[in-house]
Amino acid sequence: STKRYLLTQDDDLNTINSEELEDLGEVDMGNKDTLIDFATWAIQTYPADHYVLILSDHGAGWDGGWNDDDPVEGSKFRMQDIDDALGAIISQTGIGAFELVGFDACLMGQLEVMSAIAPHAKYAVGSEETEPSLGWAYSKFLQALNDNTAMTGRELGQAIVDSYIDQDIRITDDQARSAFVGGDAESAV
Repeated sequence: STKRYLLTQDDDLNTINSEELEDLGEVDMGNKDTLIDFATWAIQTYPADHYVLILSDHGAGWDGGWNDDDPVEGSKFRMQDIDDALGAIISQTGIGAFELVGFDACLMGQLEVMSAIAPHAKYAVGSEETEPSLGWAYSKFLQALNDNTAMTGRELGQAIVDSYIDQDIRITDDQARSAFVGGDAESAV
């Protein structure tokens, strides 16, 4: 099932305590219409002065990524799908452009990827290399954004990169580290 939540921070690592807004049932996450629906809903439901879209999953560079074999075997975003989806989102919402589009996924910092999203975003962040399974250090750069809500896309992109370098795959909570590695927290350090 795919659910939409109003996320709120808490310290419970085992339970989602945020308010569930909607249960959509099974949704094909490799279909561009799913991305269009979600982003359009989010922009219309939570109006803002600037919008950031971060896509997180398995990336494959110019070939796209974001596979979902359930409900449709082989479903995935191609770069053309991402380009089309961003264009449709901007057209349907009238936002003009995303302040930043981020790819928390492997191999998405390629010229072909950046060229495809250039008409839709002022700034972009992506890695040419593979990324660790934990991905970006969200709590770190989101705290920076919370501390400076006037941050530009350029500044947010820099905060994402800086926090990724500083916090790369480091889990500082012993319980979370133990759960992630499936064993003793001390041996995981």
